[in-house]
Amino acid sequence: MNTIRGRILLAFLTLCLITAPVILFTYNSMKDIETARNLKEQVAFFNINRLKAVNTFNILIEEDPKLDAFYTTDSTANLLSYKNYMQNARIALEAINTTSIVTSQVVDLRVEDITNKLHSLDNYVNEIIRLKRERGFKDYGLEGEMRKHIRSLENDTTTLTQIENLSLRRKEKDYFLRSDLSYANALNQMGDSILLRLAKDIETNKKSITVLEAYLTNFNKIVQLESAIGDANTGLLFQTKELNQLLNANITKLYDVLNEDLELLINKIKSFIILFLLITFLFLIVFAFVFSGYIVKPIKQLITDMDHIVENDFKLGTKVTVNTNSEELDKLSKTYDNLVQKIQNQITHLNLKNEELNSLNSLLAESEVELKEASKIKDKFFSIVSHDLKGHTGNVLSLAQVIDQNKGLSEAEKSVFTKYLLDSTQNLQLLLDNLLNWAKTQMSDHEISKRSFDLHKVIQKNIELFQDGAYRKGVELIYLPTEVHKAYADKDMVDFILRNLMSNALKYTTQGDRIAVTVHNKEEQLYIKVSDTGVGMTTSQVQALLNSNQEGLTTKGTHNEEGNGLGFSICVDFIKRNGGTLEIDSEQGKGSAFIFSLPTNLTTNAILNKID
Repeated sequence: MNTIRGRILLAFLTLCLITAPVILFTYNSMKDIETARNLKEQVAFFNINRLKAVNTFNILIEEDPKLDAFYTTDSTANLLSYKNYMQNARIALEAINTTSIVTSQVVDLRVEDITNKLHSLDNYVNEIIRLKRERGFKDYGLEGEMRKHIRSLENDTTTLTQIENLSLRRKEKDYFLRSDLSYANALNQMGDSILLRLAKDIETNKKSITVLEAYLTNFNKIVQLESAIGDANTGLLFQTKELNQLLNANITKLYDVLNEDLELLINKIKSFIILFLLITFLFLIVFAFVFSGYIVKPIKQLITDMDHIVENDFKLGTKVTVNTNSEELDKLSKTYDNLVQKIQNQITHLNLKNEELNSLNSLLAESEVELKEASKIKDKFFSIVSHDLKGHTGNVLSLAQVIDQNKGLSEAEKSVFTKYLLDSTQNLQLLLDNLLNWAKTQMSDHEISKRSFDLHKVIQKNIELFQDGAYRKGVELIYLPTEVHKAYADKDMVDFILRNLMSNALKYTTQGDRIAVTVHNKEEQLYIKVSDTGVGMTTSQVQALLNSNQEGLTTKGTHNEEGNGLGFSICVDFIKRNGGTLEIDSEQGKGSAFIFSLPTNLTTNAILNKID
């Protein structure tokens, strides 16, 4: 036993000898617990089938007496289901009686009582079914005989009047519908009265008297049978209800007894196992303390030497010397010496490779970022140039060719074409401005030039720029100058913002609408409002416009004007760079208002924003 494997095997065999009794006891105990649980399952199976049988019986009493098969055969679907459920319940009771765990006298007595009550319940049910068949329905049983007699009386019009026949049938139906004995008594009194009348001429009415007496006799037997069968409060049905309630109580008590027995059994097993485990645990502690001395001490010494070498990054000597009486540990010590030497050589080689890779990765990362940015700007630029710019220049060229090729145009026609040419040129200029400004925003080194300037002149310039286009579209363009402070921002950017907001306002208005530009001071801030009475936007459209980071989010104007979607995204960026804010107030069908702010002087926020 000089090897670790041999010592561990010896310890394992000792542990098996110690734990074998508890394993055997636990196995037998689990079998007892499983048997107890199976007993509970059998009780549950019995109760389920009993309840199903009771439910099927209730359906049977309501439905089957109306079926011909109920009187001609013994195999209606409900009756077969009832018998099947009762048979399953009896089988479950037999299984409970034969289960070995049932040794408690209390359990045996309760099972016996349940068996007797189930037998009584089945007898009551069979008796009710028998009485139901005897009573009959339509052409079967007593009711069938009664129907024959009453039809015979109805056919004989010489003895009973039609009113008497109808009155008898009416009282009969009232009793069957309401189960009220007063209707039965009334029918008997009327029948006796008719018999007294017929008895005055016995020879003539002999047959009718016999038929009427038979009718009354069958009716009274049905009344007696109905009384014997009863309902929820009387007769056999009431007794079956009481028996079911007693069975429910007895089964509940049986469950309680079985749960108590099972709990006692489980607690007994737990107590024994806990006691045995405590004894085993104490023994194992002593055994482990003694046994570990043969293994742990040389391993600790080996670990200490290894940790010391690792903490010094394998730079110290690699010789590990362990005094051990284990063959495995001797081999492990020598193997580790060789491993440390190889690791030390590999570390030196890897350090050199890592330095080279880090340098290359840094260069590659920088190149990748630059390439992605350049590719993005290039793709966007060519997309706009190939589509929007080409479209606008095509419009200008087409209009110029029309004017050039049609020398005989009137002054009015020339004026119209000239206006369209001006509009196309203005749109082309706006597109070029947007394109150039967008290209600037994509450059990381693009700077802004903030200074104090007269905002009124910038607004007036843009009013004049769009005045003619508004006139042609039938839109009123309003600007009422007020005395305001000068703005402190990049003048070109502000001019671009106003031009785009007014262009959008004109784009989404139509004849009869109004565009207004207003400015007011508030706490060293200028608030410029560009409002219109055009088509407006929904709340979701406003949120999408404010939250969108996509360039190219655009819709057609009221006259199918098209845009590239760059203008608004650049406006948002320019407002932010100049230390301002932007708000949108819009309602669909009523117009929109775009309000942006600018500082009136050099503020701390403006300085910090410029630094950013």
